[in-house]
Amino acid sequence: MKTTVLAAAGLAAAFGFTPLAHAQKEAIGMFYELQMAPSVCKWTNAGDPKKLNATIASQEQALGISATDKAAMMKAAEADLRSDPSNCAADGMLRPMYDEAIK
Repeated sequence: MKTTVLAAAGLAAAFGFTPLAHAQKEAIGMFYELQMAPSVCKWTNAGDPKKLNATIASQEQALGISATDKAAMMKAAEADLRSDPSNCAADGMLRPMYDEAIK
């Protein structure tokens, strides 16, 4: 579902239906989910998130995300992550995405 929403937002932005910056701000929510996943999912063997954290910081700066915006997006991302137990499943999509993001 999340992948479909992200793809639709990217496609809409590509055709000019929504401002690109808005679509990028929406997409950063997935990065926040990845950032919170080890603690929310209680992964004991998660790799070092330095690269992911640097990527997020760079995107926040480029998009001009304020502290208020970040707090709201992180709260929404955490709620989305906790809303479906399959998000933390070992065979789910989130763990491979996290592992790829920290490479």
